[in-house]
Amino acid sequence: MNEMAAKGHEPNQKQRTVLEEMEHSHPAQGQPQGEGTDPPCRTLKDLSASWLRERREVVKRSTFSTYSYCVRVHILPLAGDVPLAELDEDAVISFVQRIQEKELADTTTRSILVIFKFLIKYGIRSGLINSKVLEYCHASCRRTESRVLAVQDSAKMKEYLLRKRTIFPLAILLCRGTGIRIGELCGLKWGDIDFEACTFNIKRTVSRIPNPDTSPGQPKTILYIRTPKSHTSSREIPIPGYLISALRRLRKGDDLYVLTGRSTCTEPRNVQKRFKTILKRCEMEDCNFHAMRHGFATACLENGVDCKTVSAILGHASIRTTMDFYVHTSMRQKKDCIDGID
Repeated sequence: MNEMAAKGHEPNQKQRTVLEEMEHSHPAQGQPQGEGTDPPCRTLKDLSASWLRERREVVKRSTFSTYSYCVRVHILPLAGDVPLAELDEDAVISFVQRIQEKELADTTTRSILVIFKFLIKYGIRSGLINSKVLEYCHASCRRTESRVLAVQDSAKMKEYLLRKRTIFPLAILLCRGTGIRIGELCGLKWGDIDFEACTFNIKRTVSRIPNPDTSPGQPKTILYIRTPKSHTSSREIPIPGYLISALRRLRKGDDLYVLTGRSTCTEPRNVQKRFKTILKRCEMEDCNFHAMRHGFATACLENGVDCKTVSAILGHASIRTTMDFYVHTSMRQKKDCIDGID
């Protein structure tokens, strides 16, 4: 935290909208631990409050914020007043159907249903909900195929960006050539780059999350700077050779963020907007920033790089994550397969 906060001074509005936590564990802020007794749970709303208090002690603040937001915005309005004694299979099926009827994004629907299932399991463990209802709490949801920005398709973008002499185009190429996440790029500082070894380290990530402080006058969201979500996400990655000289030329102080050249960072949505502008200028099909990460992973596998190496570069905890979510079969691979059959 900054010196002003450490000395007990009141931070200004801008500082209150940025939360920086670089610790690996995040106990509840200002919450008594191991003291008192939770009030009795009679409704799903009561159960949700108890579950969130427990989760707040063991998960990162960004994860807790997601849990809290889903409960407050999606679960409680539909089922918060349901007495736990009446939470039977019909009530569970009704909730699932009503969530699906809201026509939310598939990922949002799946997140809500997963969190709802967490609540049901917590109620069962607490002896407040009949275990039979769990089989009716289906958290499955159709997962849409992610857009992939294939490396060969982005050659035009690479050519366009290499003509620029500022840091943002180079940063986009760094993502294209290493598959790092947009939040990791926003959190990258010049001191994280080792120009002798020609590598860089992922030490922090930036995201915008619902503000845990819901008191009057507080912003709805805050910028959250934290350590990567897992030990495998904290990693060292080689810099693409063609970028080293250009990055060295633009190098600034170790404590400054790469994208801004200042002690304050930018946020993912700003990078996303500028990335979309680049796609338009290159007359490329629209996609989001994450498509480069999918494209990088797929290109590595197509070129014979072993999956364990790709997984380590991407910062995944398991090879299965890499294979299930970031490796896509291209039409060229399909054609090679068909042509290889006599």
